[in-house]
Amino acid sequence: MDIKSAFGNNGTVYEDGMKIRKAVFIEEQNIDAALEQDENESRCRYYVGYVNQEPVTTARIMQTDEGTLVQRVCTLKAYRHQGLSSQIFQAIEQDAKAKEIKHIWLFAQDHAQKFYLNNGFTVVGDQVMEAGIPHHKMVKEI
Repeated sequence: MDIKSAFGNNGTVYEDGMKIRKAVFIEEQNIDAALEQDENESRCRYYVGYVNQEPVTTARIMQTDEGTLVQRVCTLKAYRHQGLSSQIFQAIEQDAKAKEIKHIWLFAQDHAQKFYLNNGFTVVGDQVMEAGIPHHKMVKEI
């Protein structure tokens, strides 16, 4: 898989990531399109994984006081369970380490917790609801 990243909400990487997010979050999970995009779109770095030049998996990150916040992690249905999102996380961690960031965190949909646990994250805190879906905060020291 080829991984590309770019900062900001313009350009091919962002557009390709939005195609994946639309397919997964809006069409598959029925999340309101008004909730899926937010005021942080222009403040994030986007990662997109390509298989045969087709965008199939994505994530975005934003730097916070707590470290690197990972959001909007998703993979097209036909490409799941192949380790592609794990490869995206490896790229995110490599970039964070290069900036001497020691802490990655996210709010994981509860049904996806096993994936994050397998990638070294730990559940912290109580369940919260986002877009009508139960989530837990998860953290990883790198």
